[in-house]
Amino acid sequence: MEMLKEVVPQIETHNQVLILYQSMRSAVQLADRYIKTVPFPEKAIDLLQEAAVYAQTKGRSSVVRPEHVEEVVHIKTDIPVGKVALAEKEILLELERILHRKIIGQDEAIIAVANALRRSRSGITSEKKPIGSFLFLGPTGVGKTETAKALAEVYFGSQKRMIRFDMSEYQQPDSVERLIGQGEIRGQLTTQVMEAPFSLLLFDEVEKAHPKILDLFLQVLDEGRLTDDLGRVIDFTNTILIFTSNAGAELIRESVVQFRETNLKERLLDSLQKTGIFKPEFLNRFDAVIIYKPLSEEQTEKVAELFIQDLNRRLKAKDIQIAASPELLKKIVQIGYDREFGARPLRRVIQDRVETVVAKKLLSGETKRGDTITISPEEI
Repeated sequence: MEMLKEVVPQIETHNQVLILYQSMRSAVQLADRYIKTVPFPEKAIDLLQEAAVYAQTKGRSSVVRPEHVEEVVHIKTDIPVGKVALAEKEILLELERILHRKIIGQDEAIIAVANALRRSRSGITSEKKPIGSFLFLGPTGVGKTETAKALAEVYFGSQKRMIRFDMSEYQQPDSVERLIGQGEIRGQLTTQVMEAPFSLLLFDEVEKAHPKILDLFLQVLDEGRLTDDLGRVIDFTNTILIFTSNAGAELIRESVVQFRETNLKERLLDSLQKTGIFKPEFLNRFDAVIIYKPLSEEQTEKVAELFIQDLNRRLKAKDIQIAASPELLKKIVQIGYDREFGARPLRRVIQDRVETVVAKKLLSGETKRGDTITISPEEI
């Protein structure tokens, strides 16, 4: 702060503004939390300089207030900071409904994720940990990865904010070095988080990772930071961490089929620890461990409907839409549903069969711009 007090008069004179003391404090606090690539006091000074320009040009004010500093940080990071804006309040309060536009069923997962994010944005959680950390347990094709994609889009603004790691590729003892770097080799995890600190990190099939990798994650989950091979401290406090696992999938399936869902989570976690798949200290680090259950036939049809909606968004450029009739959805599920892979094969059915029918109708001239295509089950 003392260094800022010396520099602020120069910024005020140069930009013909008045910088409030509260704005100086805001610059220090926000620079400390959100700007990791520039040291103090430079990053706080840069924020105040940019806030002064913003206040004059965008804010049309000669007084630099804390909200001007907050807006500059938002522009630089693309992450909402400071007082939660009305639009974001609406998103957070309606987060379950928004996520359910893309996720069918899995109410427990959606509620747990939404509550964790609400705690984070209201400012009552520890700033030394990631925004949220979750372990999703369940069979393939029930919505674990789709939840991560939807969350990245809702919270960070785009699915491109999701960084994905296939942990089956990190089964060897030297996998730790691949993640944090060694010598001239850049760390695959640390480098990406340094370059995109406001991201959702998805670690798929974490049970396949080498045990040393799981030990490495303990520090990230507990302290929100990780030290790379060069001694640099990588900040994870602005990330959301999601780990997925198929371990125990058969136990989940059997419990649902046999209507033995009472204490399912406790039985599953006990099994995973007894078989040595996960250690208690790893499981206890998460904000929530969430079970994803197999989808019912009705839920799977709703997933198929979501996939048709995705196709319709792509066809919008051609001014063509597909009518998702109940009969068509049932046929897609009949062809594509797989007990082992869940709803995942439905995308391939839509691609290979539904899209092929649409392509033929377009090429033959049977369908033209502005049409809504009705596809009978027999056509696929």
